Amino acid sequence: MSNRHNIELEYKFWVKDKKNLMKILNGRASTKKPRQYQRSVMFDNPSGIMQTTDGRIRVRTLGDSGDKTLTYKKPLPPQNGAKREIEYEIKFHDTDRQIEKIFEAMEFRPTTSYERFQTRWEVDGVHVTLDEYPFADIIEIEGGKKAIERLAQELGFSIEQGLTKPVDTLFQEWRKERGLIFKPHMRFDDFNK
Repeated sequence: MSNRHNIELEYKFWVKDKKNLMKILNGRASTKKPRQYQRSVMFDNPSGIMQTTDGRIRVRTLGDSGDKTLTYKKPLPPQNGAKREIEYEIKFHDTDRQIEKIFEAMEFRPTTSYERFQTRWEVDGVHVTLDEYPFADIIEIEGGKKAIERLAQELGFSIEQGLTKPVDTLFQEWRKERGLIFKPHMRFDDFNK
């Protein structure tokens, strides 16, 4: 992520062979963060300001430790299959759900949410994240443009097939393709119902 402009550049791809991908990454990585459960909740107010501005306010809970991140994101036009967005984020510890209480006092309510397991690697200065969602696995590669593209190609991904939509949008498209109705919360126990 570029701190100067807070613009994140990443490529995301559907993962078809998770076992092989993890074997390659484990062999190449200089560092690895172990697999961790995460729950993300998006918030909006009664006037739908996040919808009308195409922004997102998200609270992510990391495991069961009380560690959380508060993030604001706003997409920018994609460039050559790369997802770009403005991103501001803070990390904090909150076991008493104080941030949710602050949002509630400001009339911001949960709108959508998702669960996932996440594993992270660093390969030659490039950050690689495997997100295991209830409906699919997605890899995210983040760093400098040329380094991202080189690693993506080495891992067998085609830049032209990069995903630029948010995961909750991809989830709703996945549901629609299967004749399932809109579901605002993607959870492991009922994602396909």
